[in-house]
Amino acid sequence: MNKYLKFEDLHDFWNFSFRDSNSYNKSSRAYKSDWYGNVSWEEAKTLAISGWIEGLNEIKKISVELSEIIATKIVRYEPEYGVGGGIVDVGAFLSNSPEYFMIKKPTEKEQEGKIVKLVCSISFSAAIDSKVIIQRGAMVCALADAIEMSGFRCEIIVNTTSFSKSRKFEVDVILKKAQQSLNITELAFCLAHPAMLRRFMFSVAELEGWADYAHAYGIPHEAKDKGDLYINEIYSYIVPNSQAINWVTEQLKKLGVQIINN
Repeated sequence: MNKYLKFEDLHDFWNFSFRDSNSYNKSSRAYKSDWYGNVSWEEAKTLAISGWIEGLNEIKKISVELSEIIATKIVRYEPEYGVGGGIVDVGAFLSNSPEYFMIKKPTEKEQEGKIVKLVCSISFSAAIDSKVIIQRGAMVCALADAIEMSGFRCEIIVNTTSFSKSRKFEVDVILKKAQQSLNITELAFCLAHPAMLRRFMFSVAELEGWADYAHAYGIPHEAKDKGDLYINEIYSYIVPNSQAINWVTEQLKKLGVQIINN
């Protein structure tokens, strides 16, 4: 069994994953515990539809500090003219301007609407603690917010991929298209709540027959389409907030966003 499903809209994913199945394995409907983020199946559905307000508190711990970095440390280079420099502006030279040399002057960076596809894997091992999933998701939410603050337009896809018996099962859900605004409460649930994988992605696996084919829903695997920026599993433990901030700024640098170092 090799299967790939793609949902172009988050609400289409909810409508599909909320359905019941004839699967023998139904971990998605198990009693609530910390492993599921302390929500039952019905409680998880409510959060999925309404957004996870409590999750915003974790995101804000990173975002507030990050916003200051983005506002003050992201740079771009614009030309400044002078009587000496490394690059000659031919037009200025031919017009007899005395300042026909260009030098690069750092200013606030503007990406002018360039689209970045951010693919975030939530294929976590069963051993990963819920608190780690929540913090990791908060980091990714803060990153998505920072990407758009930097001037990019961000398309966000959440992915789960599992492997078993030489076969693969993969699901992509588009959480945000480039032209859509960022809904941080939806993002918080989909990227940071354990129930997104352990209830709703598992439910899809049950509906598609994967849950009965693959032992324990399979082994976590990398996504096929990694987009422009691919977020796989980061840490298996809680990290200090300063380390989370550093991780976010490093991801921004991968996109060519230049950060001024103190």
